Formats: sequence, structure tokens, C-alpha cells
Amino acid sequence: MSYLSIEFGLCFILFFAFYWSLCWSPRLQNALLLAASYAILASFSLDFLYVLLGYTVLVYALGLFSQRFPAQRITWALLLLLVLGCFYLFKYQDFFTSSVQGVLLSLGLDVALPLLQVLLPIGLSFYTFHSVSYLVSINRGELKPGSPFDLALYLAFFPSLIAGPVNRASHLLPQIRPEGIRQVLEPQRALGLIAMAVVKLFFLSSWLANEWVDPVFETPVGYSGEQILRSVYGYSFLIYFNFSGYTNLVTGIALLLGFRLPENFNFPYAARNLKEFWGRWHISLSTFIRDYVYIPLGGNRRGVWRGNLNMLLAMLISGLWHGASANFLIWGALHGVGLALYKLCSPRLPRCPDLLARLLTFHYVAFAWIFFRCATFDDALDMLAGLGTMSAAGLANTGASLLACLLGVAFYPRLVAGLQRLFDAGTRLPWLVYPVPLALFICLVIFASPSGVPGFIYASF
Repeated sequence: MSYLSIEFGLCFILFFAFYWSLCWSPRLQNALLLAASYAILASFSLDFLYVLLGYTVLVYALGLFSQRFPAQRITWALLLLLVLGCFYLFKYQDFFTSSVQGVLLSLGLDVALPLLQVLLPIGLSFYTFHSVSYLVSINRGELKPGSPFDLALYLAFFPSLIAGPVNRASHLLPQIRPEGIRQVLEPQRALGLIAMAVVKLFFLSSWLANEWVDPVFETPVGYSGEQILRSVYGYSFLIYFNFSGYTNLVTGIALLLGFRLPENFNFPYAARNLKEFWGRWHISLSTFIRDYVYIPLGGNRRGVWRGNLNMLLAMLISGLWHGASANFLIWGALHGVGLALYKLCSPRLPRCPDLLARLLTFHYVAFAWIFFRCATFDDALDMLAGLGTMSAAGLANTGASLLACLLGVAFYPRLVAGLQRLFDAGTRLPWLVYPVPLALFICLVIFASPSGVPGFIYASF
């Protein structure tokens, strides 16, 4: 069930009324939340629910084991076996099997390796990362094992089940078992975030996908270099609008239910370098990779070159997390190499003007998105080859749209500041007045948007 569908909206209104009728008992609210989370997952496939139930049992047992044998190698080994085993079985089995078979075939060995046919469960990557935070916190003595019921809700919490953000056990579990009665948090801001999500998802990302992005990325050889460049710019904005819009939506839903989710975006295209970009983009994932991959590998504690190698490995893992293909590995490698070069060269280079620094960073990120978006490596090469065919005449034909993209990046900080002031002013309207213009605004946006319910790009990760 899509969170943007009419069915979900109607069900959520009924759920919201019933949920807050139980405000005197957070335990009953939690039971209702868990039932709703499992129902949403089952609406995609009962098999996905069975996988999550089995995974929850394993995580609970391993949590008890971690408490009894903290900081033991066997505990870390079991944690790695659980996480890597699930990722391999459901997400990377086909990729690794086909890769090994290809290597063997190049050596003259035609071997058919066994391959289990399984579907990738919705939300697997996110609740697996949530379990890592939970188990590592227990193993470090930062957290005691939760009850089976609390753990089940922590892993299945529906606002962040399908596409994040990545929650930390130390942040979400205390909200699952509050000391007092739960309350709706910042209701006007919550509704404003939902309205913002409608604009980003229904209007901006859908229009970009239909007009600039999807046709070109599907058959890049049929388009000019200027159209390919416009589609690259378009996808850079599309993925931001799509993913940050979803984050706005689920953050607003969580606030209405009395929960706070971690910040996931902080205007990433205002970044002046790659390091700053990753401090603003998918923050919950980038900090997770930092804390649970980069730092355990040694961080920068063993010298500059070892630190850069650890950074490259962390970004490769980030790329592989997004998908089992060479393109995602290349995307991760591009960011890893870019971060390493920035770290090595920035102390030796003069300070770059902010506008130029933002434009350079945006273009590096935008061209790395080519590998992220393209279905195959050959498609990515076709896109890059097509960019080499640009001409002055072609730029004259598409110059207005390309210039609009560049101006959007150039004036991005000012646009953000203006929109933030507008958003803050809207949330200060009297509560009895606020919902009326907001509802009219949402209806107008949906009416002006392309038909259909937009999908969530990150739902497949």
C-alpha cells in the first residue's frame, strides 16, 4: 500500500482517531502500531511479513546472547553472519553467483552454481540496519535488550519501514516505551511537512521523471548530448525531491503519532564539497556507515593513506547497499575517491569562492548519479558518450532549461532561506485557520500534477 494513495490516507485518518483514543495507554497504542505495521507489510506480500517475523526472533535471541557475552568475538561473528547472510540470500545472491560463474567461465569452467529464487523483502535493508544498531548498542553496554514486543515494533515501525530513515535503537526505543503519556508533536509542522511532501513527490519529481529523466535514461542513444545533460541535471533534482519528499512525509506521520525520526536531509545541493554533501545527504545512512563501518575499520587513526582506504571501502559498501550491480559499486567508488582527493588536496589549494565550489560539487555529484540511475554499465557509457556530442546549436535549443538548472543551484541557499521563512510563517497561522488553506493547496498541487501515484526510488533499496 503506497503511503501516497487515497486508501492509505483514509485508513490513516481512521487509525489516527483510534490510536489517540487510546492515549491513556502507550502499550495499547504500541500494539495498534505493531498491528498496523505488520498489516502494511503483509499488503505487499505475506512472505515479506514472515521474513520480518523470523528475523525479529533471531535478533531478539542474539540480543540476549550479546548481553550475556559482551565484546566477545563469537558475538560479533554471529552478528555479521546474520546481517551478511540475510543480505546475501535476499539481495546479493544473484549478483555474486553470476559474477563467480562469469569468472569461472573465463577460465574455461562452465559451472552452474545453485541459486535460490527468493524475492527481496520490502524494507530489508532498513530493518537490518536497525537491528545492527540495536545489537551493537547491547554489545557495548549502551542498551539493555528490549522486550520481544518493543523490539518487534522497533524493527517494523511503519513510518520508517519501507524507505527509512535509518533509526538508532538508542533514539527510537525510548520513544516506544515513554515514561508518560504520548502527545501529538508539532501538529502544524507535521501537516506542513506532509504538504511539502505532496509538492515534491506528486508535482516536482513526477514532472521531472516524465519530461526530462525517464525517456532519456531508458534509451540514451536516441537523444542529443544537450538532452542527456538536461536529464542528468533533472535526475539530480528528481532523486532529491523524491527521497526528501518521502522523508518529509514519514516525518510528518511520525510526529502525528508522537514520534520523532532522525533528520535525513539538510539542503544537500548547498554543499561546497563532497564531505559537506555527505553531511547533508541521507544523513541517517551516512552517519550509520561512518559509525558502524568507517570507524570500526580504523577511521583515520592509522595515518592518511589508511584513512583514505577505509573511506573508500566505506563508500563501496554504501554503493553495494544501494544495489547489487557494478554501477552502484562505481557510484560508491566515485564518491570514495572524490572524498579522498578532497581530503588530500584541500589543505594545499586556495579557498574556492562559494558559488564556484557549490557548482563544482553539484556537477561531480550529478555525473556520479549517471551510474546510480542507469540500469546497466553500457547504458552509463552511452550517456557519457552522448554528452561528448554537445554543440553550440544544441545548447541554444535547450539553453533555457539548462540555465534554469544552473541558476537553481547558484541561488539554492537563497531559495532555501525564502522557502523556510514561508514554511515557518505558515505554521504560525492559528490552528483553526491553518488546515483550510493547506488542504486547498494540496488539492491544487495534486490537480496540477501528472496522473498516477509517484513511486519511492529508495523503496527498492
